[in-house]
Amino acid sequence: MKKENVSPYRWVILITAIPIIIATEMMWLTFSPIASIIAEHYGVSGFAVDMLATSYMIMFIIFCFPASYVIDRFGFRRSLVIGALLTGIFGFTRAAFAGHFAAVAVSQFLVAAGQPFLLNITTKAAANWFPFEERATADGLLTMAQYAGFAIPMVLSPILVESLGVQKMLFVFAVIGIIAMLCVLIFIREKPAVPPPGPAYEREKFSLSAIMALLRNKGYLLALAAAFISIGIFNTILTLIESILMPRGITSAEAGIIGAAFVVAGVIGAVVLPIISDKVGVRIKFLVTAVALLVPLYLGLTFVKSFPLLVVIAAVAGFSIMGVAPILFQHSSEVAYPAQEGTSLGMILLMGQISGVLFVLLFEAVSGASGSVVIPMIGIVILTVIEIPIAAKMKESKLIDQQR
Repeated sequence: MKKENVSPYRWVILITAIPIIIATEMMWLTFSPIASIIAEHYGVSGFAVDMLATSYMIMFIIFCFPASYVIDRFGFRRSLVIGALLTGIFGFTRAAFAGHFAAVAVSQFLVAAGQPFLLNITTKAAANWFPFEERATADGLLTMAQYAGFAIPMVLSPILVESLGVQKMLFVFAVIGIIAMLCVLIFIREKPAVPPPGPAYEREKFSLSAIMALLRNKGYLLALAAAFISIGIFNTILTLIESILMPRGITSAEAGIIGAAFVVAGVIGAVVLPIISDKVGVRIKFLVTAVALLVPLYLGLTFVKSFPLLVVIAAVAGFSIMGVAPILFQHSSEVAYPAQEGTSLGMILLMGQISGVLFVLLFEAVSGASGSVVIPMIGIVILTVIEIPIAAKMKESKLIDQQR
């Protein structure tokens, strides 16, 4: 690698993108660890509160391809600006009109519309600014930002709503979103004057033919199937964490701590595992090992009653599933070559959001009909078992083989 071709401003790009990604994910899960409190405060059903989080999955499905189009046609900077404006502006209206549940819900859906414009830039930003051997690391740091955004409300929401009330809690999150939005508007640049070494993925523009080509790519389809299962399960657990744990005597505050352990360990995994993956030039072994490990861990989340043990189980599960996510994202971009990153990553994330909505609705329906969360949790375990042979069939990309 020629160091003189690598711009040091690449780290400014990451440092600028991280806060706005954290902000959107914070707003996604603001209500999840305090669902029962919010339902009582507004006098609405638990399902109505769950829809505040599910809004992100719904809006991602609607805006995923528009976001991918913007990224591949106009660049990731424009997409990041759109997402930042939606996050900052409607994060503020969510707080300003916090006295009315309908206004909060509308604002939440509009904030959610910005998420795909922020998340779909991950591999594109890495390709524009980073050499090939640093791209999984860059992906990992941007993915880590998502996880940090998950962890913060798990801990902060119960504390803030208890001490400040609902509206002031929402204003705290709004201020974070506005500051992050301003950072994007001031500091984000599209690309350096001299491209970094390595494949640039600049060959195919966003189009129906590019999407159809990906759907004929066996390696990419396997990544798509793995993402459908693993991201859908991840979204379901984060959305319904309180509902999953409370039947075993776990309080809202304890559920928040368990959720935070899940996410904080995932933040560490998202930094550590992609760096190791880049260093050794291996992706698939990490994916297979993580998926296999999740089977007994999800069983633990289903049956274990001990709060300290649940914290440990959640931490190991978070480290595993969240740590390999950026590796899966990078692998999908590599096997999708020469498709643009906005298209390939957008479809991966889209599958996860579709399955997230589906799994949440099925979880609610089955648990409601059976009167227990055990049956839908067993369903999650079975889906994870099914994912093991899917991950095992994946092969390392030609790009990673060439790099080795």
